[in-house]
Amino acid sequence: MSMSAADVANQRMVDRLIAEGALSSLPLIAAFRSIPRHRFLDCVFVQQRSDGWRALNTREPEEKEIALMYADRALITRVAKPSEPETDEPEDSPTDRQGVPISSSSQPSLMAEMLEDLGPAPGQRVLEVGTGTGYNAALLAHILGPGCVHSVDVDTTVLTEAAKHLGRFPEIAVHLRHGDGRDGWPEMAPFDRIMVTAATPDLEPAWLAQMNDGGVLVAPIVLAPGMAFVIRGEVKQGIFRGSLTRGAYFMPLRSERETPGEDNDMPTAKGTLRSQPAPWAGWFDRQRPRQGWSSFVMDLVFYGWLRGLEVLHSGSSSGYASFGLASGDGECWFSSEDWQVNSDAGQRLAESLWQDWLDIGGPWPTEWRLTASQRGALQPSVAEKGAK
Repeated sequence: MSMSAADVANQRMVDRLIAEGALSSLPLIAAFRSIPRHRFLDCVFVQQRSDGWRALNTREPEEKEIALMYADRALITRVAKPSEPETDEPEDSPTDRQGVPISSSSQPSLMAEMLEDLGPAPGQRVLEVGTGTGYNAALLAHILGPGCVHSVDVDTTVLTEAAKHLGRFPEIAVHLRHGDGRDGWPEMAPFDRIMVTAATPDLEPAWLAQMNDGGVLVAPIVLAPGMAFVIRGEVKQGIFRGSLTRGAYFMPLRSERETPGEDNDMPTAKGTLRSQPAPWAGWFDRQRPRQGWSSFVMDLVFYGWLRGLEVLHSGSSSGYASFGLASGDGECWFSSEDWQVNSDAGQRLAESLWQDWLDIGGPWPTEWRLTASQRGALQPSVAEKGAK
């Protein structure tokens, strides 16, 4: 039987994920080939330059819609006004709307990498926090078997849509629950794996309490403004021990009481900033630098966060973002050619941070071990050298 254009696009996406190293385990490859992404995308929102979000009906996709659905990018599947948790407008309405995204389908390569981090195996019991479209749950269920995946979402409309999508695959039985994902699913615990698909500022005590000894937890975590990573580790006797695996940005985890919104407050400098050439000036002008500027500055700022400095972050709709650090009255901002300081205290802060980072070998965020318990927040421990 010949495949549809969308099914062909799915197979090509899987080929690309394998070639790029995002997918490597055979069970996951089989799951991605058997569960097409487009079957979980009834509507996708694209942002217009000045007209807000526009809904595209993808139930009968043409070439342009197929290309969008199988691009390696996150796709917005639900938008709400900042003052409203949901909208009554039909999902297939091709109208423009202002608002903020509240649900999405994750970037396929990142989803594949996180599933590889999770290491699902047949028969394991998995809790997914954040059901979304149901695509990730379907991929898990293809590997684990029917009845092994338990997925929680705070949005009833999202759950209804996910149930409809999952119903297109009768061989997959996923348990769905409406609730605050921060509470986990105590009635169905313990779990062998927990996968969080919305950004969280910390690892919730309920997740650690509901994990089988030796279980694996994977979650996107926001440590400071603009500083977000995927964290992966094992839980033993309620204690999480793990590390950051890669940078990643997800929509925030929220409860029913929290309405979606955007934080538009931009940090303002404490005094007038003056620019001075940075020690790394000119390093990132080379044609093929060993490490890009964005990765380098994240390494430096992460180390500042470990030292207890305040992380400053500003961004724009064009994608430009800059980072700074502050302590007391001192403040410094970083760019690829210089740093901007507000005072002599800011200058000393920048110089001290730079020298200390060099002295310990310039560690990357992924080289640090992180621990968390049910009674305390996430804590870093000594850097492990040789991880590069």
